[in-house]
Amino acid sequence: MRNLRRMVKALEAYSMAVEKRYGLTGPQLWALWELSRSGPMGLKDLAERMYLNPSTVVGVVDRLVEKGLVARDPDPSDRRRVSLDLTPRGSELLKDSPHPAQGQLLHGLQGMSLKEVQDLHASTATLVKVMEAENLDATFFFADG
Repeated sequence: MRNLRRMVKALEAYSMAVEKRYGLTGPQLWALWELSRSGPMGLKDLAERMYLNPSTVVGVVDRLVEKGLVARDPDPSDRRRVSLDLTPRGSELLKDSPHPAQGQLLHGLQGMSLKEVQDLHASTATLVKVMEAENLDATFFFADG
């Protein structure tokens, strides 16, 4: 239990510090990082990179557009699609911002062996089951809206 509390507390503290200093939630910062790493992309592609449902990412992107950090433009190769890209203001903000904590968590998992990840998955699945939480909607940590 102590280790679970530590992990949640670390993610929560990090998210609160980022929001206080940069005015961004963890999901917003992560979306900016993904756009900076990969360049312009569609919403579905961004959602896949963040391991989230596109409906969750829409709200994140809406807020970033409102803040002037992301632009929505018609995709030049398919005008039916929208392309998301950082604005100059979004790029400038990222120069001084930390790496998103939840991105670090996924990066850490990717650095583990397949066996370690499978064991961790089985263990956390067991915890979810004993807590009777299988049917809870699991949105992004500290997600906005």
